[in-house]
Amino acid sequence: MRCAPRLFANAGLTAGLLVSSFAWAAPQLSVFGTLGAAVSDQDFVYQRHLTDNGTVIHDSLLGLQLDAALNQQVQLTVQTKFAASTHDDNAWEPSLSWAFLSWRPDNDMLLRVGKLRLPLMLYSANSDVGMTFPLARMPQELYSLLPSTDVKGLAVSKTWLHATREWTLESYLGETRSDWRYFMREELLPEFTPGTLYIGTEMTLVGVVLATSNDDSTWRIGFHHAEVESDYGALPSDYPFVPIAPGIGYFKVFEALPGPPVPTVEKLLVDVLTVGMDLALPHDWRVLGEYGRRRISNAIIGPDTSAGYLALLKTIGRWTPYVYWAGIRSHKDALGLYQKVNRNRVPEFIPDAALLNATQRLAADLQGAVDQYSVAFGATYRLSPTSTLKTEWSHTRTGATSYMVDAPFAEENGGRQINVFSLLYSFTF
Repeated sequence: MRCAPRLFANAGLTAGLLVSSFAWAAPQLSVFGTLGAAVSDQDFVYQRHLTDNGTVIHDSLLGLQLDAALNQQVQLTVQTKFAASTHDDNAWEPSLSWAFLSWRPDNDMLLRVGKLRLPLMLYSANSDVGMTFPLARMPQELYSLLPSTDVKGLAVSKTWLHATREWTLESYLGETRSDWRYFMREELLPEFTPGTLYIGTEMTLVGVVLATSNDDSTWRIGFHHAEVESDYGALPSDYPFVPIAPGIGYFKVFEALPGPPVPTVEKLLVDVLTVGMDLALPHDWRVLGEYGRRRISNAIIGPDTSAGYLALLKTIGRWTPYVYWAGIRSHKDALGLYQKVNRNRVPEFIPDAALLNATQRLAADLQGAVDQYSVAFGATYRLSPTSTLKTEWSHTRTGATSYMVDAPFAEENGGRQINVFSLLYSFTF
């Protein structure tokens, strides 16, 4: 997989030659967006932006998509959006979501090269276009499994019909740079200060997705593998415990501390299984459900998680009321390590006790562990074929911890309850 950068550079050169060799057809421009407002009942931050002060940055975005047919088989697609920054909690920024060439040698085969959307979840490809899914927003418990779903790479899909059912097999190879967000409760200068911390990562991904659908329902399953490297270099894979006295000690989380070496890995090896369904039921009922298992095979770390949701909807004229349950939880070994490190304290009479205790909380925060579930009630009202109005109330509870909660300094983010009310207007034309 080390050859990926050279592969994508060559692919980009090929795409450029293809563009220059075809005459441009009249392009088609689409505009989409969401105007959203949300408020919680808590004074701390949830999901980067949500507080009792209210926010419009969490859901609002404006996007443009350009499609240009270069001939009957080759098409150029470019999509850009203006939305909340992915590496600054208080900023808006433009970004290029898609920029790829697609080649369809026949009706059943499609090849794409460039920057494109990772086929991770049922609504990953269109998660920015609020008109295209019935919930106010897709549950973040599942849709936050990867910090970025836009990759630079290659994708090949094959479609075939069997009786009344359509089957699609899609495979891809890509790489992306993204930022993992952490909230630090302690200070350890010069590297760590209390508050938000973004750590850049490089990911190489490969995967395959099989989907089947008829006029009413869709099933899909995907297998994905990622290799993740951090801007911080080698990553701890575990924390050895250093005893000081009977019943007293600390977890060695940084090499500068006394004790045995901290085991590290140069890159995280991540395997992701995704399963999804969208089922039509009699009398205009509908069930949506997805599950994701993110397994980290070479480290004990919080992002080793299981997540999913189940939603029930009913269409009544222009209205689609719904209810869903969603949850995400780190694997028991990772969650157990988080709890042991987070709770560990040495008595004040131990030399450098304050420093040692600060390292424990810092390391716990860097684990990225999570244990929470949500329930939500909402409704979508279709104003027109190109616009919808959505409203939702959600209730979230955290168990041992949740990286989605920025707890007040020196407090815990576990054991929290958050209610969020949202109102969104989505459109496309």
